[in-house]
Amino acid sequence: MKPLNKVIINKDTSFNPLWIMRQAGRYLPEFREIRKKNPDFINLCLNDNLSAEITLQPLKRFDIDAAIIFSDILMLPYGLGQKVKFEKNFGPKLENLDLKNISNLDEIDFVQKIYPVYKAIKKVSSDPIVKNKNTIGFIGAPWTLLVYMINLKSPKKRFE
Repeated sequence: MKPLNKVIINKDTSFNPLWIMRQAGRYLPEFREIRKKNPDFINLCLNDNLSAEITLQPLKRFDIDAAIIFSDILMLPYGLGQKVKFEKNFGPKLENLDLKNISNLDEIDFVQKIYPVYKAIKKVSSDPIVKNKNTIGFIGAPWTLLVYMINLKSPKKRFE
């Protein structure tokens, strides 16, 4: 059984698993190089090859116990048809929420829009470097996502 699985089901382990939530962050020069060549953050998240590469970068440098998929919580609004873009020195900006479009969206359309994320998960999970490690995906909590979708930007930016 993988170490993180043992911790999740409350089994004894000889160590505490280690992972860094912002693994593919600004501190890695190889990430910064990819980011410099790919200024559109959503497109970067939707590039399954680069997303998988970015996810694996920390595992190539550090002895951590899990791969955290490079993505963003705002892939859900994107998949629902709300346009999302990231502005330098500002953060995410979302276009107006169209409830009619969201209610008419079917599951197949949603999955097709975010399918590259699924492909990145599959690539990472099958990579030999992840053989005895866990793969962690994430998405924002419903309330957090709703606030972003209605506010059209980060809730932290609401008074600006």
